Amino acid sequence: MRPAFSVIFLCLAVGLASSCRGDAGSSPVIATVNKEEIRRSEFEEFLKLKMGEFNRADIPDSISSQMLDEYIRRRLVLEEAAASGLTITGAEVEQAAGDNPPMKPSAALAASREEIVNNLLVEKYYRQVLLRDLRVPAEEVQRYVEANQAQLIDRPGYYVREIRVQSRELLERLRKDVIEGGKNFAAASREHSDAPNAERGGLARYDEGQLPGVLAKAIEPLRPGDVSQIIQSNYGFHLFKLERRIQPHPPDDRRSQVAERRSQLAEEFVARRNQQAVDEGVERLVLAASVKISDADLGFTYSGRFRHN
Repeated sequence: MRPAFSVIFLCLAVGLASSCRGDAGSSPVIATVNKEEIRRSEFEEFLKLKMGEFNRADIPDSISSQMLDEYIRRRLVLEEAAASGLTITGAEVEQAAGDNPPMKPSAALAASREEIVNNLLVEKYYRQVLLRDLRVPAEEVQRYVEANQAQLIDRPGYYVREIRVQSRELLERLRKDVIEGGKNFAAASREHSDAPNAERGGLARYDEGQLPGVLAKAIEPLRPGDVSQIIQSNYGFHLFKLERRIQPHPPDDRRSQVAERRSQLAEEFVARRNQQAVDEGVERLVLAASVKISDADLGFTYSGRFRHN
C-alpha cells in the first residue's frame, strides 16, 4: 500500500483536521475536547450512522445527551490511538467492508468507510494498548467457573444474536437490510447495537426462562437462521436472529457437554475481565480530558456526563 493511502485513512479515522471534514468549518462548535473542536455537523453525521435517517425533533434530549457522550468518548479513544501510532491499512478496511452490502457512492461511501476505519482503530487500540498487558490468573478463572456451577446443568436454551437500538426507524431499516439486502447480522450488531454483546456480533446464550417474557416470546417461534419481528422493551428496540437451539443431551453425552460449558464459562470470565479493563482505560481518558459543552449551539438540552467536566 502506498504511504499516501495510510495518511488518508489516518485523516479519516481521527477526523480532526479541517481538510478531512470538507465544509464542516461552517457548522457551529458544540463542544471542545482537549482544545479540539467538535462541530454540530460531525455529531449529526455520527447520529445518522448510529440511528439512521431521523427527524431530529423526535429524538429525546436524554438520548441525544447519551449519544454525545458516546461520541466524545469515541473521539478521546481515536485521539489516543493516533498518539499511539496506530493506523489502519487499506486491506483491513476492505476486509471489514466485506461484511457489509455494497456501499453507496459519493458522500455515503465516504461516511461508511470513515465509520469502518473508526471502528477498526478503536478495536485495535483496545487490543494493542488497553489489553496488551492484561493477564487473567488461572485461579480466578477457576473460581468463577466453580461459582457458576449451576450453569453447567444441561437445560434447554438457545444461542441468538441481538441488535438493540433506541430508534424503531433505524431497526426497521436494519431488519430490511438483513433480510432483503443480505447484510451480515453480526456486522450490523457490531456497527449499530448498544447492547453489551455488540462487540461479539450480538451473540449470547440464554437458558429457557432467563429472558423477560416479551423477548422470549419473540424468539420462541423462530427456526435457526430466522430473524424476529421488532420488539420494544424498557431498554429500547430489539431484533433477534436465532443461531441454534440447545436441547438436553443423553446421559452418556453430558460429560463432554459439561466440559464444553466449563470452557465457555472460562471464556466468558476472560471476556468480562477484558471489558472491565477497556472500561477502566476509557474512564481514565475521560477523567483526564478537558471537555466543554457549548449549550447555545447544541439544539437540545444536554444532561450528560460532561455537564460539569
